Amino acid sequence: SIPELGRRETGMETDLAAVSPWRAGYWSSWLSIPEEEPYRELEAQAGASSGADASAAGGDAPAVDWREGRDAAAPREGVPPAPSVDRPGLLQWRPRARHVFIGSFICLALVTIAFRMTAQQLVNASEITIERFALTRPMGDGAEASIDAKLVLPRIGFGAALRGTELVLNYRDQPCGRLTAREPILLGDGGEARFQLHGALSVTEFGVFKQLAGELLVAPNLTLGLRGGLTLGVPPLPLPVGAVLEREVAMKGASGLDVRIVHFSFRDGQPREFPGRPSPLPLVLEIHVEVNNPSSFDFSPLGQLQLGIASASGLRFAMVRTDSNVDLPPGMSNLSLSGELAVADEDLERFGPLLGDYIQGQEIPLQSIFLSSTEPLYHKALGGIPITAALPGLLTNNQPARIFERVKLDINAFEDAYSLARRRDLHDYCYIEGTNPLNVSLTFYKIEVDIFYDGEWIGDVHVPWLDTPINMSAYQQRYTPPVRFPVRLSASTTTVLSMFERLMLPNGLIYVDVAVNLTFSAGNQVYTMPHYDTGVEVSLHL
Repeated sequence: SIPELGRRETGMETDLAAVSPWRAGYWSSWLSIPEEEPYRELEAQAGASSGADASAAGGDAPAVDWREGRDAAAPREGVPPAPSVDRPGLLQWRPRARHVFIGSFICLALVTIAFRMTAQQLVNASEITIERFALTRPMGDGAEASIDAKLVLPRIGFGAALRGTELVLNYRDQPCGRLTAREPILLGDGGEARFQLHGALSVTEFGVFKQLAGELLVAPNLTLGLRGGLTLGVPPLPLPVGAVLEREVAMKGASGLDVRIVHFSFRDGQPREFPGRPSPLPLVLEIHVEVNNPSSFDFSPLGQLQLGIASASGLRFAMVRTDSNVDLPPGMSNLSLSGELAVADEDLERFGPLLGDYIQGQEIPLQSIFLSSTEPLYHKALGGIPITAALPGLLTNNQPARIFERVKLDINAFEDAYSLARRRDLHDYCYIEGTNPLNVSLTFYKIEVDIFYDGEWIGDVHVPWLDTPINMSAYQQRYTPPVRFPVRLSASTTTVLSMFERLMLPNGLIYVDVAVNLTFSAGNQVYTMPHYDTGVEVSLHL
């Protein structure tokens, strides 16, 4: 009934207030009890209806308050207003501004968390390959970086972009630099996408960076660690979401740069004036090389380089530099270098055989060692790193270079006949016709020759020291110095007679092989070089 309904509602509000004032205030903000004034007319109508019913019953029964079940004439002590029978329910929802804000914030937070988890999963599932890594405008401890990369992402159905990217570069789990991107990276809606990353690279650990540079130059492949926070911009969200990238990225190495020497030559240098002593003539080296860079790294600008040239065993014999600043982008490049032949005094004996192999036409394994660069960053990163190359042997008309062309025997027939009769060695003289295969002036001081005929040693020419050194100009051909060299023939009588029989014929010739040790000066240093010539003509000096 309506009185009971009123009592229940009035009791609810009274009980809430009695239990806790805070709860009463809390529920009053959510459950609104109607004001008393709008129900005065309803109350009057209900009282009149009760009085009429009582008169009709034929008595003077007192009026009853339908809310309390007591006389209307009794004094009313703070009776709460009656509820409206027209309300749709007792509990009426009245949303306020802070409720809307809190609900919206909670929804946005949940959506952001969901998108952040999705973004992290996308980053974890991505595949990154660096196709080109270039450092421009290198400075002492950094450079401007430009990276061309390929990114493979799962299909996400909407466009996304990376903003505010800052990555730590790791090599073998050790940080070596930090890369900060200045422009957003557009990722598209997933799948395979190529993007460019432009920013500043700062080297934090030069020791680790030097190890990375060394492997980059010599290895065919390597991995570079990338680690850092990414800010992923997603169009449905007003704010970007964050993700963490920690990935090993594959790069192509330079494989030793594949250096091919296409030209290598000596020449006499210009005299240097030294007060109080003669001016030496240092030998100048001229080298032209082709360099193939198959790596993902663009060495541009590399600066003007200075390199040391050494044998495979580490014998350093020259120092060269590039003629100007050089670049080594991916692909083929041509470099010109020049320098001086500079062998340490203690290494002269070891350098002679190396020079002899070169003149014989044999390929010489070399290594080029980075000494310095005009760009400080590369000077620190590449210093001391060796690059292998192969020096082609010296060829003349596609044949190994020759030094001995012809030997002319000046014999004494009577002395030889007497020596043969007594089975002694023949002691005669000879003239030697030779060629200078190098583009440098040579001065000979000592000559030792072993002579072989049909594979058998038959004699020698031994001059411990020439009273008058023999001078030959650069590339001088078939020169016969005015020197009679003593020759000793020590062979069996049968062999000697067979040789002389052929030599006595008109235009008679025989061919011998010679193994030579030559001591000569070139430039400002003296070398002792072994040499071997085959098919040397021998004739009689008439």
